[in-house]
Amino acid sequence: MIESMKITQAKFITGVVGEQAVMYDGTPHVAFIGRSNVGKSSTLNAILERRKLVKTGRTPGKTREINFFEIATDIAQKSYFVDLPGYGYAKLSKTDRQKLENLIRWYISHPQSDVHLIVLIIDAKAGLTLFDKEMIQLMQKSNRDYILAINKIDKLNQKDINQLKVSLRLEIPNAETGKNVFYYSAFKNKNVHLLREAIFRSLE
Repeated sequence: MIESMKITQAKFITGVVGEQAVMYDGTPHVAFIGRSNVGKSSTLNAILERRKLVKTGRTPGKTREINFFEIATDIAQKSYFVDLPGYGYAKLSKTDRQKLENLIRWYISHPQSDVHLIVLIIDAKAGLTLFDKEMIQLMQKSNRDYILAINKIDKLNQKDINQLKVSLRLEIPNAETGKNVFYYSAFKNKNVHLLREAIFRSLE
């Protein structure tokens, strides 16, 4: 059962910015994408029940590579958790922002990579950005299975959360809470277990 699953290994493997064998060695990828400062690193640490496996920084836009972590459990098959650079950081130059966005597009649409599932992390307060929407369209076009992970719900009251749910249903008609949309707080560790179970269940 997923509820009693134990993560037996979680270690950093490598960072890539282009073609490397780790992209397609047969190990399924669970990729995490989202805009800068959305809480990607905190989310990975919370899901993997590690405090500092993925470095969290106060400076957005710090990650410039696609970072691979090898994950093993006592139930699901071995996988790579893939931490992609955050996008949309305003203080980066336009050229650097473009490079990071192109790297993310390249990874998502790569025809030979072993992408199994993409977790698009969204800031509950900010809602969907234009680039988030572009990523959803690209994932759909590339036939990628994906989850929408709505982080920082601790920053909203219940009325705001309900309004956000309605808004997302209007913008993404096939988005269903509990199936491919999860509302959680990595900081408060609220509902992280639901996101964790969905990810590892897909790997069984």
